[in-house]
Amino acid sequence: MIDPATGMRAGERYNVESLERTPHFPGFFLDGKYYLGPELQTAVGWLEGQQFLYDQLDPTGEPVYPGRVAGTIEDLTLILGDGARLKLSEMAYDAPRYLPTEMTDDILLNGISNLYPQASVRPIRPSPLLVIGAALLVSGCLLAFNRLGSRRSAR
Repeated sequence: MIDPATGMRAGERYNVESLERTPHFPGFFLDGKYYLGPELQTAVGWLEGQQFLYDQLDPTGEPVYPGRVAGTIEDLTLILGDGARLKLSEMAYDAPRYLPTEMTDDILLNGISNLYPQASVRPIRPSPLLVIGAALLVSGCLLAFNRLGSRRSAR
């Protein structure tokens, strides 16, 4: 839950403006977490109420900000410990769009060529070597199970 006093909304991305003589924050906020890259693998910062905790370390491995508190966020403004004020602005982000369920069902039932007749869709053909290899593997397993079964019945 994002503290309403921060001015941020759930599902929106916010970047921090850069000013001269202030620390640079290259990432963005999303849902109360601070990420460096768009892949959203690991959050390097997060909000606790209005406090922005940033897990940035110096070369000796110590936190850059005392107690990891980089500042507080009020009304889309990051206020650093030294009093510097950096505006947060909403980022334009083109999220991947997924097909509605009815379109997905139509594609599964009728194929994509019925949905997009102008598209040239060719069936995927497996490699002949792959088919032969799979057939040999299956027949080898069947042969092994057959021999194993005949040994057990002979006892």
